[in-house]
Amino acid sequence: MNINDRRLLEDLHTLREFTDTPGEGVTRFSYGVQDRKAREYIIKEAMDAGCTVRTDDIGNIRIGLGANIPGQPVILCGSHIDTVRNGGWLDGIYGVCSALEVLRTLAAAGSAAAPPDSSSAAALPDTAATEQAAGCGYEMIIFAEEEGSNFGSTMTGSKFITGIYGEAQLDELTNDDGQTLRQVLAGFAAADPDAAAPGSALQVPWDLSDAAAMLELHIEQGPVLERADLPIGIVDSIFGMRVIEVSLQGVGNHAGATPMKERYDALSTAAECILAAEKIVSSDPEERTVVTIGKLEVQPNCSNVIPETVRFSLEVRDKDAEEIDGNMDRIIHQIRQIAGGRGVKCEIREHSKSAPLHLSDEIIAVIRQAAEDAGIPHKVMDSGAVHDACMIAQAGVPTGMIFVPSIGGRSHVPEENTEEADLVRGARLLLEVVCRLMGGAQA
Repeated sequence: MNINDRRLLEDLHTLREFTDTPGEGVTRFSYGVQDRKAREYIIKEAMDAGCTVRTDDIGNIRIGLGANIPGQPVILCGSHIDTVRNGGWLDGIYGVCSALEVLRTLAAAGSAAAPPDSSSAAALPDTAATEQAAGCGYEMIIFAEEEGSNFGSTMTGSKFITGIYGEAQLDELTNDDGQTLRQVLAGFAAADPDAAAPGSALQVPWDLSDAAAMLELHIEQGPVLERADLPIGIVDSIFGMRVIEVSLQGVGNHAGATPMKERYDALSTAAECILAAEKIVSSDPEERTVVTIGKLEVQPNCSNVIPETVRFSLEVRDKDAEEIDGNMDRIIHQIRQIAGGRGVKCEIREHSKSAPLHLSDEIIAVIRQAAEDAGIPHKVMDSGAVHDACMIAQAGVPTGMIFVPSIGGRSHVPEENTEEADLVRGARLLLEVVCRLMGGAQA
């Protein structure tokens, strides 16, 4: 039993065309037109395979094998379909398409269908086909608004699934147009509810008591595997992050008529703050902590006017919670010192936070054994990026992640790419791990 590698790649190439920015990377925000098209495509493929589909009020989707027994433990597997603006074609959607391909493969095997075509040098040995009968069922998940591109909060869908977010966030989270999440969801559902959300509804937060394990397959989004010339990474720990929003209020004035000593320039202040943050984090002797200023707004944003207001995001990530907080606290102190010294008002708002996470040692062991049995070189590694799997793991579900290499270590950009052989190998390993977990878990 093996996946249909050509079908997997065709899915990926089809879905990369669902973008608001053709020729300039993939832009597919949650609850937009392209998001709806991607959902409809994936749901149709799953329903054609005889699977059941349920969607919650946030837009998270859970798709199960028709052969699943009610109340039976299940292996959950999936990722997200939304992207950053002008992002890559594999981030998130690779994990979804691979979970879908596992779903179709298991559905075909369960109905005594002939195994799909499997012509690839990346094939895994057929060791798991007889191990899946008794233990668990299988369901794939599509998480909504993972990137936070609409509402500025990463992993929004999985935070609702696990109860970290609730009713209050429906009105607190707003997009760039000032619409709340509640308003956007209402518009999305009203536009075409049957196409977006077939099947029975899921309650938020989800009841995860039936979840025996959670798996997420993903591109690495960094250079570690490519530099080591390794095709597979097995994630051990996932970085946590703390995000703040900084608002600097200076005094707008004429660019030519205002002497340098009489300026209260919000942008120059922001530049000094940003460089100070970089210097603080760069002092980390382990060179592991990272800081990013990814979003910056300048007002009035005119070439001949001294900037009056600047707002920017700032995030710190590390695998150690004390390092995250220590670095962020030093950065906040330095920002206040710099702004005060320049006579610029400063407001800092804590935006969001996620704790570092060590994944399940038992799941890691299963993945490692499957890779070793298949003769696949691999590495146990950290993930600097956060993923929906983190939220499910924090809810008490044993969780594992598999990485495949990113060419040039590039991600969240149009140049994001992975060799086809690596994409297929990762999905085949995922199937093997799913089958081992299905056969080995206890009901």
